[in-house]
Amino acid sequence: MNFGLTETQEMIRGSAREFLLENSSPETIRSIGDGDQDAISTLWQAFVDLGWPALIIAEEYGGTGLGFTDLAVLLEEIGANLAPTPLVESSISSWVIGRYGSKYIKSEFLPKVASGEILITPALVERDASWDPKTTKAAAIKSNSNLIISGEKRFVSFAENATHALTLVRMQHGDLAMVVAPIWKMPEVEQTRLKHASGVPVSSIKFNEFEVSDLNVIAINDQAIQAAYELISAGSVARSAQLVGIGRKVVDTTVEYTTNREQFGRPVASFQAIQHHLAEMAIATKQTRHLTYAAACSFSSDGYSPEAAARAKIAASDKIAKVCWTAHQCHGAIGFTWEHDLHLYTRRALAWKTDYGDPVFHQSLLANLMGF
Repeated sequence: MNFGLTETQEMIRGSAREFLLENSSPETIRSIGDGDQDAISTLWQAFVDLGWPALIIAEEYGGTGLGFTDLAVLLEEIGANLAPTPLVESSISSWVIGRYGSKYIKSEFLPKVASGEILITPALVERDASWDPKTTKAAAIKSNSNLIISGEKRFVSFAENATHALTLVRMQHGDLAMVVAPIWKMPEVEQTRLKHASGVPVSSIKFNEFEVSDLNVIAINDQAIQAAYELISAGSVARSAQLVGIGRKVVDTTVEYTTNREQFGRPVASFQAIQHHLAEMAIATKQTRHLTYAAACSFSSDGYSPEAAARAKIAASDKIAKVCWTAHQCHGAIGFTWEHDLHLYTRRALAWKTDYGDPVFHQSLLANLMGF
């Protein structure tokens, strides 16, 4: 498989690096981590102006019509700069709507996502913290042409900024349904912000007999489960691309620090033990990148490879977290201080280990797919 970038992907990477260097500073990242909603809104509007939420939306619905690999290139750069925006959440929601939604659903929501008029974020996880769609307990009762939803969703990223949630509910007869639910300033939707190590806003959402039109239902029964698993796989690959960016940045930063830092009259990087660490960090990041881009290449209008997505997320969750911990060892005491930026990357990597399924979840999924 050729992992070289196309001309379009080179342009995406170059423009992203230039923009993020100026607009995603450590000060901005720390400010958003402290709850600065204005900073998120400003940064997200800049993303919208650049057309990034429209990247993988079909042209007939106002998008750019590019592929998932093009998105992965962009997300790698966003991960390297820790830009705290809901591009992953928006992109994978629009991907699933494009794959499973009716003509009405696509026409109603995708052009608005592409233009930045609305923001959709996934809301699948509940109190048990499981990513298995079959454990869904949030209930929905059919009432005329509406669904009345009751229940709680947890760990919903950027819920405070989102206008809609792409959520999974269980109907009164036990069937599952995937629904696009409006949540922006709805009195029947209660949001509670959760403390989260990632530095991005994460909330719980409680639906209190909330009415949603049945026109907003994307899929039901087995198709809803299939859509949920594809949403999780798409999120896994997208998050893995960001983790690859984190790994790359941490490796570059550690090489620079150990090259300039002297101990016993010589650069720290000249010591063999440090060189071994740096080599292992670089290898782990490169391995994760190959697996992630292989998984991204599998996504198309015809389907995707759940096996490749699972392998990518297992590697990204395990390897990039270890890269960050090794970087702390190479930095020494300075790397453990609040003033140093290294902990921003480590906290993000550790928090994202469980996003869209932790390694155990994906190992189990992979085993099932392989027939074990």
